[in-house]
Amino acid sequence: MLAYKYVIIMILMAKVNYYAPRMHLPIDIPVREEDIRSIVLSTPKMGIDGGCLQVKNYRFTFGDSRFFGKSIIIVSVDQYGKRSFGIPIESRESSVSAMERASQMKYLVNTNDIYRMATNWLVAMDIDVEKMEKVKSPAVDKYPIFHSSRGDVPNPILNVEWSSGEAHDMGRVVVVISAVTGELLELRNTHGSFNKNTTSFIKDSEKLAAISDEEFLKYSTLERSNLLVRFADLHCTNMYCPGVDAPVAGVNP
Repeated sequence: MLAYKYVIIMILMAKVNYYAPRMHLPIDIPVREEDIRSIVLSTPKMGIDGGCLQVKNYRFTFGDSRFFGKSIIIVSVDQYGKRSFGIPIESRESSVSAMERASQMKYLVNTNDIYRMATNWLVAMDIDVEKMEKVKSPAVDKYPIFHSSRGDVPNPILNVEWSSGEAHDMGRVVVVISAVTGELLELRNTHGSFNKNTTSFIKDSEKLAAISDEEFLKYSTLERSNLLVRFADLHCTNMYCPGVDAPVAGVNP
């Protein structure tokens, strides 16, 4: 499975390298092995090609499911791996405490800003907002109130949600923003129905997974590069891509 893992990781890194600058996320490009905090990968048996890659304080998930389509999830996490509230928190601090502190800070973003910010991020992620809004209506600042110890105050966590209105709409598109800092806390497009990029994550994943570890470890730099072209149509000459001969966590000895 080393060949499969290698191609998946390289695709994830290339996607982060491509999308992070477009979204103006605070991530140094190109991503290097030392920037990667954690990796979780799918397997062909799961019916999903993709994985989750954490770079600095952002966790990127890209998936291509045979059953549910393409998914994109970006979540901001703190130094302890917990979901970020846009402010530094202590190791054992509760989410309620963090929200309470955030609600007492000066807000840089208000509800007039968040639709524009959210749609800009979606467009940067190649999501067709115009097409989406023909079938899903946006709800801006759906949860405007935070019940603090001081009483009801404006929520320090702002969101825009696109939904069909059905109670169990699993294809909701959600963008969550910190009112304190204006940073992206979450972007979620789980079904990917509105992604402009419709190419497969991996072509012939079963054939890729069938390459033995022994064979893969003998591959030259050129042979590894050819794997990316053959199975992912990933050309390092026309998009940000880490060097194919660079060590990759969990793959190279």
